Amino acid sequence: MPARKVPVEFGEWRPDVALLDTQFAADVENVFAGVNSYLPFPSLRALSNFALPAPARGLFSARTTTGEWRIYAGTATRLYRYSSSLGWVDISRATGGDYHLRTDDLWMFEQSGDHIVAVNANDPPQWAVISTGAAFEALPGNPPNATNVRQMGDFLFLSGLAEPNQRQIIWSAINDITNWEIGLNLCDLQEFPDGGPVQGVAGAEIGYVVQERAVRTLQFLPGDVTFIFNFSRVLHDRGSISKYGFASLGNVLYFVSEDGFYSLTGQQVTPIGSDKVNQWWLDNSDISRRNVVHCIVPINKPRVVWVYEASSASPRYDRQIIFDWSNGRWARASVEADVFAMIASLGIDLDTDDPSDLPNDTLLDSTSPGLDSFAYQGGRPLIGAIGPDGKLGTLTGPNMQAMMETAEVHLAPGGRAFISDVYVIDDAGGGAGTIAAGTRERLGDAPVFQANAQIEITGSAASYTSGRLHRFRRIIPAATVWTHAEGVVVEAQQDGSVA
Repeated sequence: MPARKVPVEFGEWRPDVALLDTQFAADVENVFAGVNSYLPFPSLRALSNFALPAPARGLFSARTTTGEWRIYAGTATRLYRYSSSLGWVDISRATGGDYHLRTDDLWMFEQSGDHIVAVNANDPPQWAVISTGAAFEALPGNPPNATNVRQMGDFLFLSGLAEPNQRQIIWSAINDITNWEIGLNLCDLQEFPDGGPVQGVAGAEIGYVVQERAVRTLQFLPGDVTFIFNFSRVLHDRGSISKYGFASLGNVLYFVSEDGFYSLTGQQVTPIGSDKVNQWWLDNSDISRRNVVHCIVPINKPRVVWVYEASSASPRYDRQIIFDWSNGRWARASVEADVFAMIASLGIDLDTDDPSDLPNDTLLDSTSPGLDSFAYQGGRPLIGAIGPDGKLGTLTGPNMQAMMETAEVHLAPGGRAFISDVYVIDDAGGGAGTIAAGTRERLGDAPVFQANAQIEITGSAASYTSGRLHRFRRIIPAATVWTHAEGVVVEAQQDGSVA
């Protein structure tokens, strides 16, 4: 039988379903999921050589009343503000000594007007004026210690309370985050009879109270000085497994539960990870550290990112699982960092090097932006992180090494197939990367991959393999410039007679 060319797509990554003769990818790494292809995943690029003096335990950006941006970070004992010229400036409290974060805790931050509020379960809530760069001090009004903080409308909410009751939340007086006297100017607390501890509060016009085993909607009642907010349970026996594992975008809540990933819009619950990645994630994440899985929602991309640890041997976050809500597809990546967060780019002046400019551009006459360019203004939303070296960075570096693996296919139904050539369908230039064919005779056998074959100038790689079942693994090296990867086209023919 003459050889024929057979396209084999990488397809949607759905490791929880049977993969034989499907259009689903067996595995992917360090890519984003596009609508019909995979896209490159950038590496972590350090913004400076300044390093925190201890491992990072929190990261946040806030905006001054004049429109400038400030970046804050915390360690287990101190709080810092980033300066492009001075590095990390210690702005911890002057009285009270070092902070005392629990082993598994993060600092959580929120902006309220021209103030930034920072909380953790072991210390009183801290606040500082953003525009002046002042040091932190205890938030007035004697509010309780909390794990999470959220500004919603005219109220500041504290949740994940250390004392006296973890099923309670408390909110400040209206338009006054220094007033925490119950019953005064709409300040109040609410206790929930079931659902377990409150993990946090999220949302916008529609608010959500996220518990360990329930989710409730939260709605302000203007003019009602008795109840103030209306609470309605919309999800029973499911909530966030992690005190940081949820986030909202508009009125949509995303969270990770005991059995996987969900989204919630009002009262409509969608199991976004069911029959896709739930079981894979449960099998490939550290069960002892799922209570600190962190959810991040970029505001400029249609994606939700959960960062987590793959095993107990990892001292920091080293994995990301990414949901693209515009197409319902998943992907994953492996970037290692102490903390991740959405931050804003800082403004650039003429004394600050821009990595995108040409080096030694003393005359400012190259391809650098004009002096009044929007590019020099801060505020571009970016996924930021503080890496293992303690340096602040953003996911804007060269592309990471990408790996995409097709599903398993019968190229000669009922018999064996011989493969002689594999042509890659991606735009990684210069013949970059490799392809490897994996074969096995039965589904119960482990796939055996041949040695990685270099892509030639023709865009193909020689692949002399024979087997009943084939899959193909594409690797695009780190720092390679590319935009889309769709799959491969293999040259196959029947090998031997049909059994």
